[in-house]
Amino acid sequence: MAQYRMKRFNGKIIGITGSVGKSSTKDAIFTVLNTQFKVKRTKKNMNSDFGLLLTILDIESGFSSATKWSWFLIKGLFNCLMRDHSEVLLLEFGIDKPGDMDFLVSVVKPDIAVVTGISPVHMDEGQFENPQSVFDEKSKLVTALREHGVAVLNTDNDIIENFAKKRGKKSTVTFGKNREATPDFWASQIKQSFDWREFILHHDNKRYDVHADVIGEYQAYVLLPAIACGALMGMPIENAVAAIKKYVLPPGRMSVVPAINEAIILDSSYNASPEAMKEALKTLAEVGGTRRKIAVLGNMNELGKHSKIMHEMIGEMVPQCADILITVGDLAAVVADKAKEKGMSEKNIFSFKTSLEAAGFFAEKIKKNDIILVKGSQNNVRLERFVKALMVNPEQAKALLVRQEPVWLTKM
Repeated sequence: MAQYRMKRFNGKIIGITGSVGKSSTKDAIFTVLNTQFKVKRTKKNMNSDFGLLLTILDIESGFSSATKWSWFLIKGLFNCLMRDHSEVLLLEFGIDKPGDMDFLVSVVKPDIAVVTGISPVHMDEGQFENPQSVFDEKSKLVTALREHGVAVLNTDNDIIENFAKKRGKKSTVTFGKNREATPDFWASQIKQSFDWREFILHHDNKRYDVHADVIGEYQAYVLLPAIACGALMGMPIENAVAAIKKYVLPPGRMSVVPAINEAIILDSSYNASPEAMKEALKTLAEVGGTRRKIAVLGNMNELGKHSKIMHEMIGEMVPQCADILITVGDLAAVVADKAKEKGMSEKNIFSFKTSLEAAGFFAEKIKKNDIILVKGSQNNVRLERFVKALMVNPEQAKALLVRQEPVWLTKM
């Protein structure tokens, strides 16, 4: 049904893939393009072999309900016979193992393919051996570009930079912060505090002041491809830069959530990978200033044989970035051990099995003006529960936090 609907789609298709930042980048691109075009985008993170089809057919998941699935499939059949009049279809392409991208691009091929970055993810048994094999699968999105298609590539990533060089400038647009890689869109003079963020965008020998209400220097890798896609769709750079001011991060991706006792939570509870964890800790150190900085870190899943060393790598960073460390999960306990080994006082390190245990402990110790980074993988961690227990207005959890649907609330 999805293939049939795509054959009759006359708009532009933009596909986003990468190890980190897919949903944030998708939403940033949507923010820019939706000022000028009618854009349909992947809902939340529906980017798998299932989610992609549901997005195309404008239906939801029935989860374990046969009744819901019956209704949604009937609706999907009806929708596939109706033309999608969107001008832009904005899709995430997520993979977990070799061969996943082959199926996705058999359903839909993009006009623009954005690759956000490559890092160690999905490296458990039956998944990928190393970051290069991750990229080999994800790069199939670029290979599947339609005629006259354009790849938008992050050249600050070594693997992607090598790929970009082989492609050449034709049909390739690059972005990054490393000027030596000569990206087409590059950021310099990135400045941020807890209250404001800005950087200089360089493109085509011109400079533009970019302001965005997002926390984290790494967010440049979210904003740059959004501006690039705007330019590829014919928008003046000035219009794309102005639209970026309206961009709001999706829940759980370094969102700012007011906490009890006038503390602040940096909620990055959606998921975690080693590269994203490192950037989150850097952000905590940079924007924390003189505030007491607390890192609440959960397991990083799907790292396979690399798991221990990756958690130790994060533990080495913690003493330079945080005053207090709270870990959740057995794997995250390795972070605590390494942080102690690297000089962090044992009295400032606490480890728990579950998010709610950690929240119950810290609720009595939270202080005014604390800044609390919360980051961990999804399964068996669920750090959004920690955030909900400490936020000022838990009744706003459905709007502000990830995984608040009934099907998630009943899961462990």
